[in-house]
Amino acid sequence: MKCLIVDDDSMARAALERLCSKQEQLEIMGTCESGEEALKFFKKEENEVELLFLDMEMPGISGLELLDRLTVLPMVIFTTSKVDYAFDAFEYGAIDFLKKPISQPRFDQAMLKVTGIQVGNQQFLANSKSLYVRTEGKFVRLDCEDILFFENVGDYVRIRTATGSNHIIHGTLRGIDERLNDPRFLKVHRSYIVNLDRIVDIEENTLVIEKTVIPISRAHKPILMNRLRIL
Repeated sequence: MKCLIVDDDSMARAALERLCSKQEQLEIMGTCESGEEALKFFKKEENEVELLFLDMEMPGISGLELLDRLTVLPMVIFTTSKVDYAFDAFEYGAIDFLKKPISQPRFDQAMLKVTGIQVGNQQFLANSKSLYVRTEGKFVRLDCEDILFFENVGDYVRIRTATGSNHIIHGTLRGIDERLNDPRFLKVHRSYIVNLDRIVDIEENTLVIEKTVIPISRAHKPILMNRLRIL
C-alpha cells in the first residue's frame, strides 16, 4: 500500500518513517513538510497515494485544508499532539487519529483498521451498483451502468456518462483503475478505461462507445478480447 507522510516537524516525520518501515504492506512514496508541498506531490501523475499520514496543524495549508483541495481522497490517518481535533478528524472520514508521540502498539492498531477497510472496499467495489466522485466541492453519485468511459486529460480524469454529463476529477487513470476493482470496466489504452457493457463495436485498433471512437493499445487488445463473450 503506497503511503505519504505530511508533517511540518522533521522529528515526527522521521518517527513515522520508522513506524511505516516495519510494516511490510506499506511502501513510503515520500514525505512532505507542508500542505503546499503535498499538493504539488499529488499533482504529479506518477504519485499514487492510497494512505495518507497527515498532521492537522501546519503553517500555511493545514491538514484539513489540504483534504479540502484534493478531489480524490486516499485513506487518511491524522497525527497531532492535541486531542481537541479528534472530532474534526472523524468528520472527514479519517480511519484513525494518532496522538503524538505515537507508540508502536498504537500504530499497529491503526494498521489493523487500514487492512480491514482495504479488504472490505475491494469486496464492496466489485459488487457495487454505484460510486461517488468528488467534483466542485461535493460528492456526486454515479450509477456504474451509466458510466461510458474514463478518459485521461492531463492531471485530471474525465468521466463520460450515458446521461450526457461529464465529471472532471483530479487524479490518474492508473489510480482509478486500481480503485475500481470492477469486472465491468477495463483499461484498453493508457488514456481510457471503458465500460464493457457499453461497447457498440470493435475494429482492429479501435472500439466505439455511443459515437466516440476509442483507441485500443496492442498490449490491451488480447486482454479485451478475452473478456468479451464471442460466439
